[in-house]
Amino acid sequence: METPIFVPKLPSKIDKATKLLRMVSQFFLLIPLMLLPLFFVPTASGLLLFPKVYLVLFGCLGALLFASLVTLRNGSVTVRLTPVLGAWWILVVAAMLSALLSPHFGNALFGDALEVHTVGFLALLGLVISLLPIVGNSKKFVTYLYGSFVVSAVLLAFLFLVRVITGAETLPLPLLQAVTDNYLGSFNDLGIFLGVMVMAILVTLAQLDLPKRGLILAGVTLAFSLTVLMSVNFFFVWLLIAGFSLMVLMYVLTKDRFGVAAGLQHHHALPMGAVSLVGIVFVVSATFLIGGNALGTALSGVTGVSYIEVRPSLSATIDILRPVYADQALTGIGPNRFADAWNLYKDTSINDTVFWNTSFSAGGGYIPTWFVTTGVLGVLAWLLFLGAFLYTGVRTLMAPQSQDSFWFFIGTVSFVAGFFVWVLTFIYVPGPTILILGAIFSGTLVVAHQKLSQGQGKTYNLLSTSRTGFILIAGVMVSVITVLIVSYGATKQVTAAYIFSTAEKNIDPTNPQAIEIVSQRIARAYDLHQSDTYARTLATYQFAYLNNLLGLTEPTTAQQQQFQNAISAALNASTLAISLKATDARNWQMLADIYAGLSVLNIEGAKERAFESYKEAEALDPKNPLYVLQKAAIEARGGNSAEARRLAMLALQLKPNFTDALYLLSQLDIAAGDIPTAITMTESIISLEASNPGRYYQLGVLYGAVKNTDAAIAAFTTAVTLNPSYANARYFLAQQYILKGDTEKAITELEIVRDLSPDNATVSDLIEKIKSGEINATSLTEPQTITETSSVTTENDVTTTNTVPESDLLSPVNTGSAPNTETNQATAAETLQP
Repeated sequence: METPIFVPKLPSKIDKATKLLRMVSQFFLLIPLMLLPLFFVPTASGLLLFPKVYLVLFGCLGALLFASLVTLRNGSVTVRLTPVLGAWWILVVAAMLSALLSPHFGNALFGDALEVHTVGFLALLGLVISLLPIVGNSKKFVTYLYGSFVVSAVLLAFLFLVRVITGAETLPLPLLQAVTDNYLGSFNDLGIFLGVMVMAILVTLAQLDLPKRGLILAGVTLAFSLTVLMSVNFFFVWLLIAGFSLMVLMYVLTKDRFGVAAGLQHHHALPMGAVSLVGIVFVVSATFLIGGNALGTALSGVTGVSYIEVRPSLSATIDILRPVYADQALTGIGPNRFADAWNLYKDTSINDTVFWNTSFSAGGGYIPTWFVTTGVLGVLAWLLFLGAFLYTGVRTLMAPQSQDSFWFFIGTVSFVAGFFVWVLTFIYVPGPTILILGAIFSGTLVVAHQKLSQGQGKTYNLLSTSRTGFILIAGVMVSVITVLIVSYGATKQVTAAYIFSTAEKNIDPTNPQAIEIVSQRIARAYDLHQSDTYARTLATYQFAYLNNLLGLTEPTTAQQQQFQNAISAALNASTLAISLKATDARNWQMLADIYAGLSVLNIEGAKERAFESYKEAEALDPKNPLYVLQKAAIEARGGNSAEARRLAMLALQLKPNFTDALYLLSQLDIAAGDIPTAITMTESIISLEASNPGRYYQLGVLYGAVKNTDAAIAAFTTAVTLNPSYANARYFLAQQYILKGDTEKAITELEIVRDLSPDNATVSDLIEKIKSGEINATSLTEPQTITETSSVTTENDVTTTNTVPESDLLSPVNTGSAPNTETNQATAAETLQP
């Protein structure tokens, strides 16, 4: 006799528990996605935007957890074959394979804070795309989600315009300093977000017959968005908007004629309001598309908004890709390692620009960067996803609108917005917010396609047998455990990133208490998440304190002990950084700098270890002249002038306008006592390098050494004419004006230097002493070079500058936002050509 087995049956209708679990799951997904554009974490040190990623991550994990419980409660699984989802997870698997072969798996998988070039971030985007068809497949969910995006766009645009008109100081917003700062991401991210909004409104005008109020609301939103886009002046955004608006304009002009026989006069009235708005969008976008440079420069002059983001050009990215494929074609150099590839294979001509020491973390576009880091596998996976996205979008547009007008409209908007984002990722690297929005549009496109398609998927009852029931329970348990493990790891990582980002960046190296407090905070971050960035930064602070102690002539016993502790802490931290990421030249440079500092004390083996570490850095960053010059400086301090000169000349071969190398050569010439010969040789070099401001700077230093003030002034003046931002040349020019007795011109030059290097207290102090008469021609001491503030700023993987790049290998994203100094320099060079 067989023992009866109880087999649970699927419920005939959804019970209250299932409804509650489903509602909680929707809440976890919807709220973070709605808050995404405006969410930020305030700190004393500034605005933090990376927590946006973790907000979405924790929301997705919560939604996945409760969605799993809904599946357990229902006892069934519905399977729908979706090309977009399948293609995306194939992309994640391809990136994971590349990460497994990367020398630093943890950095490839998670990075420091789940950066956009990590496998983890790709998986997060896949989670968003996957959860929307499961959790966010209701009309109410999508309405709330897209409605929140409209509100966010209008609010962000309004705040920007008010701050432009009244000034950032008039309307101070929490943690926003410059007018271009916003709560969404970079200035260009704001432009892309508003570009998406313009595209969505164009779809709305084409598909819906809006009442008068709707047209007014659409017009106001378009006015705000287009005005901000004029300030952003992103060429490819204008290109996409112009092309799409022309298509929509032709559609709305003819859609009332569809189905009307030829020759018939009767047809519906033309929607003039929609036609007018679409026409305005086309005219504005086409105007900026054609005259973007001139219009952008004029608008920047009126509004005072100047913003230039710089990326490697497409050709530069391809130049990096070729040697990577020659070595690792199948899987690339590894996720999150484009900076390593850039350091290895960048063109040496970039050293002639202000970007000579900038390690770009991405190429000319987000997707091309993945081509470099994940190889042929990544290329095929990305092309598969884009093909699946286009296929799903076209199938959605081909569906009969009468079947469900709401989902047809959502499908069209999602396809257009998603297409807009993914196309831009070929020529730009958006921030995490824009990429997550791209995933959202892809997910809602899948939802709309499923709603409009006839196939509803196949449902499997997993409670039909004890075996399938066990599989269901085991699957849900695995899902719950995975969610808990990922949540725990993500919590540690985001906490570490928060602690590290709130550590004070500008502290007094003479203050041991401040150094200790900051070091403790960074050490806490490192304990939570082992990152080479944290370890290297800790070594940097200890090294700064070490250098300060080195300058003491009679250190106390306590200071001597602090010196020993600083040496130990700096060496330990830099060694840890190398052990975590030995392919980062900055980690080896940090260790080398510490040993170079110790070599001043003639500590046995310090010089040799410094040279060994610099050699490792050179192998990883062979186009950078800094490491060679550092070795030259060590040799110069040790009295080995011949070797110091040889190394300095090698540095100049990599960067002919390297100020520090030129200054070192001039000091070696002065020390050798044969300055006239050095002047003659420098003038001979200038005849071949007439456009090199560094050589005129070198000549000015040599003339200054022989007290030829007029000749020195002429040389320094030529240097600053060629490069108006040459702070050291202006600084030395001011010194010569003081010797000549022209203090007014000296102060004028020093004030420019102060503007170029606002953090340099030496310059401000010198200005005050000149004004008070404390410093004059007789009391002026021998000038030394100053630390120039770089005009290049990299924050959150966004590199900005105040001048247009002088190389075709670097491309400004924004058009006409600043004067082109390259033209000014070229003109000056032609004028001074012998």
